[in-house]
Amino acid sequence: MEPVESRPQMRTVERLTCPLCGSSGTLFYRDLRDCLYGAPGRWGFRRCPNPQCGLLWLDPAPVAEDIALAYQRYFTHLQSAQTGSSFADLRSRLYACYRQILRVTDFCIGLRKACRAVEEMCLGDCPPGRLLDVGCGDGAFLHRMQQRGWEVAGVDFDAAAVAAARQRYGLELFAGDLHDAHFPAENFDAVTLNHVIEHLYNPLETLQEIRRVLRPRGLLVLVTPNPDSFGHQQYGADWFGLDPPRHLHLFRPANLQALLERTGFRVRTLHTTAVHADVFLGASRSIRQARRTGQSGPVSERIRPLRALVAALERYGEHLRLRRSPMRGEEIIVTAQPAG
Repeated sequence: MEPVESRPQMRTVERLTCPLCGSSGTLFYRDLRDCLYGAPGRWGFRRCPNPQCGLLWLDPAPVAEDIALAYQRYFTHLQSAQTGSSFADLRSRLYACYRQILRVTDFCIGLRKACRAVEEMCLGDCPPGRLLDVGCGDGAFLHRMQQRGWEVAGVDFDAAAVAAARQRYGLELFAGDLHDAHFPAENFDAVTLNHVIEHLYNPLETLQEIRRVLRPRGLLVLVTPNPDSFGHQQYGADWFGLDPPRHLHLFRPANLQALLERTGFRVRTLHTTAVHADVFLGASRSIRQARRTGQSGPVSERIRPLRALVAALERYGEHLRLRRSPMRGEEIIVTAQPAG
């Protein structure tokens, strides 16, 4: 792997004011590196001091023309590049076994229902219709929903991921921005964004476009990292959910609800979950170790059974803690419908 310093550097732009309310931001983190996928540059986050807002945003941020450099070694690219390799196949099988073991213990501890809701993006009880997945990535979710009777469409600005999804599942997907797909108005019964809104330069415009293409009784389902989580409290600048420079905005539950209402939605449900806390906390520990040892990412992909076991136990611990602090899970899950 070439040194980080030899790769093309991303041009950046300052972002001193809150993108949601216009308040002057206070510096929250500085001099962060991408320890997961090795994107070049040093990054920081600002926090909005407005108590009614509290948004976290990346500052400086890559200019839009250079943001693709942040995704060259992102997991969607790595999965497509490694498809068919013996190591990738071994990792996939071991991970599948790990998730299967979790399913058994999830049932015992009361997490199985929450896991199923996340896997189905809260659409399990909805009759099949037309589904749009914004940020469809490798297409695995759309493939599962297609098998359950949904008519599916997807968009993703990551052309490599879209190409891999087309090859693997035969899905017809759009590579680019949602606006450029030019879907007809009121065309979908459901729209999903699974860890997408934090990547968007202008989430307000994207939500407005989703409002346009969603049918009047349609459902928007959105999942995003929660900066109010136990994991962020524990790991601080090493928290996996920060993911600089790909995560441009991190929403708290209250300002996410306000943004949805501002763009014409009525929030039906909003809660947090520990379903993927093992991923968040395990990766946070790897980031902390990489920072302390001076490793220039990406972090090692060696299979570590003990680390997986510890992360699984932490996941169950967080799930139990949510009974007293329900808005402190690693992810926010929102369902909303067009207002009016």
